[in-house]
Parts: sequence; structure tokens; C-alpha cells
Amino acid sequence: MQPLSYYYYNVLEVLEKPCDVPTAHLQEGYDILYQHGGRIEMDLVRKAEEGDAQGEPYYWYEALDAEQRAKLHKALDHGDPAKILKIMQRNGYAGILYHHAREHFRAAPDAVR
Repeated sequence: MQPLSYYYYNVLEVLEKPCDVPTAHLQEGYDILYQHGGRIEMDLVRKAEEGDAQGEPYYWYEALDAEQRAKLHKALDHGDPAKILKIMQRNGYAGILYHHAREHFRAAPDAVR
């Protein structure tokens, strides 16, 4: 796996559209992703698969074909967040990762790291 600093720098630099992450929030996004080191990707795919199993998939997961879903599932099974990110980038959904991180992983400043 790539060093974390390079890995997460790429996450925020390759978002689909510049408006996916407002410029003022780029550093915050970088910090959240770096702090949690791969757990965000794993959590995102887990929730997407659980939603899909219950008939309520996330729109981005629903849009993936069976081959891409299988690749995500394999990456999740192997505990490979870099592969999850790569698949999401190739399918145009890298911004989803940032928004998931901000919504579910942003903690109070005094939180344990």
C-alpha cells in the first residue's frame, strides 16, 4: 500500500468535480481521512453492501455493474482500502469517500485518535 500521506493526498486531488469538496474543506478532509487510515473506505463499502442486501443501496453502489461490485467486495474481504479507493476513483465516485468521512468520522477536537 502507498504511504498514507501520498495516498490521501491523491484522494482529495482526484475528485470527480472541483465542487465535490469545497476548497475551504480540503485540509479538513485530508485530516479526517489520514486520521482514520483506511477505516472510512471499509465502513463505506460495508454500509453500501448492507444497504444493498436490504434493498436500499446507495445510489453510487447501485450504479456499479456486477464486476465492479465484486471487486469492491473482494477488496473489503482482503482489508484493502487502497483498492477500494482505486475502484471508486475509476468509477467516478471518489468524492463519496470524503463526504462519508465528514458525515460519519468527524470527531470532537478532544477525541482520542
